[in-house]
Amino acid sequence: MKDKAFIYEVHYSNFNRYVIPLAEYLVENDIAKEVVLIYDAFTKSEKIQKSANKRIRIEAVKKIYDERKGKDNSNTIFFNYSYRITDLYWTYYFKKIGVHTNQLQHGMYAEFLERSFMGYFSAMNRKMTYLRYLFSFLLKGKVSIFLYLFNKDFTKSFKVNEYIERNKKHKIVPLLSNHVFVWGDYWKDWFMKNHYYTNLGDFTTIGNPDYHTFVKNKEQIKQPEKVCYIAQTFVEDGRMDRSAYKAIIDELSNVVKDRLIIKLHPRSDKEIFETVVRNQGILTYDFPITGYYVGHYSSLLALAINEDSKVYLLEVNEEEIPHYFRNTVDGVFTSMQNLSSAILANNNSDRTSDISYYFKNMEEHPFSLIGKELTDSRN
Repeated sequence: MKDKAFIYEVHYSNFNRYVIPLAEYLVENDIAKEVVLIYDAFTKSEKIQKSANKRIRIEAVKKIYDERKGKDNSNTIFFNYSYRITDLYWTYYFKKIGVHTNQLQHGMYAEFLERSFMGYFSAMNRKMTYLRYLFSFLLKGKVSIFLYLFNKDFTKSFKVNEYIERNKKHKIVPLLSNHVFVWGDYWKDWFMKNHYYTNLGDFTTIGNPDYHTFVKNKEQIKQPEKVCYIAQTFVEDGRMDRSAYKAIIDELSNVVKDRLIIKLHPRSDKEIFETVVRNQGILTYDFPITGYYVGHYSSLLALAINEDSKVYLLEVNEEEIPHYFRNTVDGVFTSMQNLSSAILANNNSDRTSDISYYFKNMEEHPFSLIGKELTDSRN
């Protein structure tokens, strides 16, 4: 049993949605004696729900890091859910003091995502924290780490990636987690290509957790005439202008009217979907089983593709739709007008898709597979 597990996140909704369930699994199954949920300076920590389990507590990440410095951390573990600047910053520092670090895949990853520099930082507290973490590596002479982080989120140059791969990837190792839990075998190669991991033994495939959250053992009646739009946080993450995103939603809503169901993201701004409500559409956090799905490149599309339904994607923001979605759906469009016409045409689908290499539906719960890896005698 591990003495302590530290789970890092930055969004309160993510803590409430999937960090707390993992924490409760770890203590209830005696994988960890105690779990500490650690948040950053800009996190709205007052909105993090408190677990009823007394072995789970919530603390600021800086406080916990300062407490653990100089202590024996050989039987402690650290989790994070992404490769954001903040995640990698704290991976670097917890790893440095001997904590075993783990990264859990969260959703679909792309080589580069479109962002505005200032939109990425949105709130002032978040801006200052990200900038401080980013430039701290430069000030410490960790030029390769700074270059990797800056290119990953801003300059997005494949040439810089290739330069790091050829000359500097050994300098990135301190940022890399000791172990990574991925949703499908494809992501092992993806991390090795894009983030300079070198050993397949550093990965465990745990399957698509959305399958257990939304589909497995759920009794749902299919609604063949309904159209489910899978919302993404383009606006909330500063990657798309609010009016541009709302125009896309409004156009779809005005065509399909009350047939439309919006599958909200936990951080979705509901005001963006006011036209949907006015047209008597539905907003939900559940994943409905419908005859049609519309989206961009959300990982939830993997669930849609596994259904006997039509799946249409819309290109937005000059972002490339990953090949594993592009090649397994019924159509990819550059305008909502053409996509809406395809829905109304209701042509037969001849799609035959297998997306399990990327998003595997496994019958064993991901938490169980994580627990087995953590309790393996090697760890």
